[in-house]
Amino acid sequence: MTEPEVIGACRRISDEIARDPRYAHTTHLRVLLHGEPVFDRHFGGPVVADIFSVTKSVLATVYGVAAAQGLLPGLDEPLHEVLPELRDTPARGQTWRHLLTMTRGSVVDGPWDIDEVMALPHGRVARIAAAPRLDEPGTTFRYDNGAYHLLSAGLGRVLGRPLADYATDQVFRPLGITDAHWPADPDGVSYGFAHLRLSADALGRLGEQWRTNAIHAEMTRPHTAGGPPEQMPYGMGIWAGDGMVLAGGWAGQHVVVLPHAVVVTTGDPQFEFGPPPRDALPADWRPALELVRRHLLPVIRPAR
Repeated sequence: MTEPEVIGACRRISDEIARDPRYAHTTHLRVLLHGEPVFDRHFGGPVVADIFSVTKSVLATVYGVAAAQGLLPGLDEPLHEVLPELRDTPARGQTWRHLLTMTRGSVVDGPWDIDEVMALPHGRVARIAAAPRLDEPGTTFRYDNGAYHLLSAGLGRVLGRPLADYATDQVFRPLGITDAHWPADPDGVSYGFAHLRLSADALGRLGEQWRTNAIHAEMTRPHTAGGPPEQMPYGMGIWAGDGMVLAGGWAGQHVVVLPHAVVVTTGDPQFEFGPPPRDALPADWRPALELVRRHLLPVIRPAR
């Protein structure tokens, strides 16, 4: 792998984004080798924008920092110990580990689908906690937006302030990230599952943390076989397998972390909360991650 080879692959990706309307919502491609940016192109749209489910990876990062500071209960302690209002709900006994690994075993569709939950004027944590059990916690991976909103509520309660405030002081500012905006639900709980707003530069800085900082080793190793939507093993708030770590979000938000590189793609779906939620993506839209896999990963990570 040489820098010119990487730049050439990035230019091929850029050309394909320009000519194929399925990738037209892509807003940014940024590539770092050994911590240094070698390619950075903004295609249009907002520079700082909703990173959707990459928010989960950032939440898990905040969890790791707070745990390293000795501020949190153990991974296998139940969340109801810090959120007593969960004691008399199906969420009783679900641990920090269960939520971080998306194995809490709860229903995630119907009235507990995150879009239905977010349409409520208040009481969103309570609605998520009321989701019936399908499986014994710790046994089954199920992609679970609600779990991460419960985690945010628990972290805020333990830390004594909103997750967003702690993240600014202990994660964003030390990394030189100044453009973060982390909104909250009507009850003041920072969204745990999506809607954190960051730039591609900020995502690259976070990717470097996941690549180099041993604090996040537990987060970035596989804990379950995972499944959809990325079809990879799942760690804690992040996908991990095949020699790489992947933070993924709807509409083409991806951070690929390899031993010597970080690749960031972002996209703008022109999302509106509603209700009902709306976006401007065409039915056949595709994430730029496909182009990264096709053109760039073979250069950065040659076949063994």
